[in-house]
Amino acid sequence: MDPISILMPPVIGGIIGYFTNDLAIKMLFRPYKPKYLGRIRLPFTPGIVPRRLEDLAVLLGREVEARFFNADDLEILFQSGEFSSAVAESLTEMLFSRRTSLCYVMEGLEASPETGQAVASAEQALCKNVLGALEEFDFAPVIERTVQELSGRLPKAGASTLINLAPTLSEGIKQYIKEYGEETVRPLMERALVDFGDRPIKDMAAEAFPDRDKFCRLVQKLYLDFMAIYVRKVVESIDVGGMITDKLRLMEPQAVEALILSVVNKEFRYVVWLGGLLGAIIGTINIFI
Repeated sequence: MDPISILMPPVIGGIIGYFTNDLAIKMLFRPYKPKYLGRIRLPFTPGIVPRRLEDLAVLLGREVEARFFNADDLEILFQSGEFSSAVAESLTEMLFSRRTSLCYVMEGLEASPETGQAVASAEQALCKNVLGALEEFDFAPVIERTVQELSGRLPKAGASTLINLAPTLSEGIKQYIKEYGEETVRPLMERALVDFGDRPIKDMAAEAFPDRDKFCRLVQKLYLDFMAIYVRKVVESIDVGGMITDKLRLMEPQAVEALILSVVNKEFRYVVWLGGLLGAIIGTINIFI
């Protein structure tokens, strides 16, 4: 038997095995859209992932929410001292740096002869400014920092998922505040003002603004009072699974392919080379059959 006859079976088997596996992996993602011959759609078009993207989106959204974290995990996060403190400190910094109109409202209340109307105006302006700050506030860094600090109390997979979904959760919180904020925050504002007792409004303004630490503690108390009553409603309004599903639905097949390959591309390459190796081995065996 000449050398070419010996080498050809393993070489051809290796080539076939390599390209067969490479083609099979590519067919997972490509073609991205159906291909037609006249009115007949060609088989295996589009690829498996683009064809099942809707099912994949629904499954991933449901499984991530069910397996990695749920409403109870979000309650722990939102009611934790670390999270409430971070929210209060960040909002205090934002309110003071924005030169909020709260000071102006308090000064107007002091000068107004109609105390009742002034109090109502002050409450409305205070509520409006707090809601405005909450709607602009980015909760994502606070969520990430709090999850890291709570890593010992949350499941590892859940903590990682929460960090990845921090921007989505932040948008969900702001959407809830936008829709229901006034009806929930204003009663808490009224309660906070009542807590100052019978002291003059002038004393309240002087005490609320010069002492940033005291104002920060007030914001934290309002936040915890809010969460003590409405945390379950808040977390149940955040449809994390639905958000994941919607984001996946909006992704182009090329983006989905790039995302998957960014994680498992090395393993896919191993599969391709393994196909070549197995093909070469089978070709070698055929020499002796």
